[in-house]
Amino acid sequence: MPARRRRQGPRCGDARTNLAPGPGFTMPATELARVQRFVHRNLGWGVHAGNARTAVGDSASDLYPVRLDHRGLRPGAVYADPYGHVFFVVDLVPAQDDRPGALLAVDGQPDGGIVRREFWEGEFLWSTERAHGGVGFKQFRPVVRQPGGGLVQLGDAAIAGAPDLGDIWTGHAELAGTAFYDAVRALLEPPPWDASRQQREAVAAFAALARDRVGPIDRAAEFQRDRKRAIAMPKGWQVFEATGAWESHSTPGRDLRLLAALDVVRGLPDRVRERPALYVTGGDPEARARALADELDVLLRDPQYAITYTRSDGSPWTLTLRDLADREEALERAYNPNDCPELRWGAPKAATSSPPAASAPPPTSTRAWRPTAAGCTSAARRPAATSRPEAGAVARSHVPSDMLL
Repeated sequence: MPARRRRQGPRCGDARTNLAPGPGFTMPATELARVQRFVHRNLGWGVHAGNARTAVGDSASDLYPVRLDHRGLRPGAVYADPYGHVFFVVDLVPAQDDRPGALLAVDGQPDGGIVRREFWEGEFLWSTERAHGGVGFKQFRPVVRQPGGGLVQLGDAAIAGAPDLGDIWTGHAELAGTAFYDAVRALLEPPPWDASRQQREAVAAFAALARDRVGPIDRAAEFQRDRKRAIAMPKGWQVFEATGAWESHSTPGRDLRLLAALDVVRGLPDRVRERPALYVTGGDPEARARALADELDVLLRDPQYAITYTRSDGSPWTLTLRDLADREEALERAYNPNDCPELRWGAPKAATSSPPAASAPPPTSTRAWRPTAAGCTSAARRPAATSRPEAGAVARSHVPSDMLL
């Protein structure tokens, strides 16, 4: 069902099947040929990430929102990301002994890779803004055959009344970011939670996101090495939805997740202060929050979480997570595939260095952007201005420059 963009999110047109593929479709002679043409034309040309973000309550859609329970989040569920990604839930692992449960999903990347995702705030971005459409967990609408032989998708009312379904829930739009994440986490592990363990898990996940970024940046540098012209840069929010070389080698979606994950990692002490009943605090939430902040500084400097990337001259350079946190502002505009690897990793310019040799002349309109609320992406914006304020004050320590002289 092709989706059209609206201020309130994408809208779908009439449902189409290989039995009734819609206007302008020439019907090949054989059934196999009809299915092949339908998949190539109707699905290949009309289905994209916007199909999953139709507004909550819109029955003219391929998906319906589900309750945040074990039935609603069963394998086969979809998570519609506000910025264009679609995750497929593959497993809901129950808690065992001292190990919390986990919700696992997979995500296809523009470069052709398939990435496994585990539910946490830095991966499953959330927004209640109507312009993003209906985000969150959904299931595919059942398709039933009518007496005349045609196929029809069940609407919200029919799903709510079906005894073997009944898992539809439209309350997602009422949940702020923290409430949404806490509701899913409570399904995987009943509170009160061990904040130190959550923080270690968040730091490890932040490190994994940083490592996942190494390969795409290396491939972009290789792609640009023999090119004489820069990859054309789309305007504004279209950096998320372009095609061709920009889609394959830019990293706005990855970088948004990296920056969101950094907010989550740094935001746990405040979460403990604001929602102490959900955490083990020993009766003193403030002391627990201060201890978490001290633990975080140690974790960010831990070499086991460091990443190593390849500089323009082929030499390796290692960054700790503390380094990445200190480069937060530079990473807000580091998604441009025309820039050299040093700029893509936010390297500070050395006082005596000459301008770095990028793979190709970088466009001058790279925009800074990021989520604005720690631990909650409800206030996130796609790039619409040349700059934006930071999410919070960060102590900037001296970082040795990996920028080549």
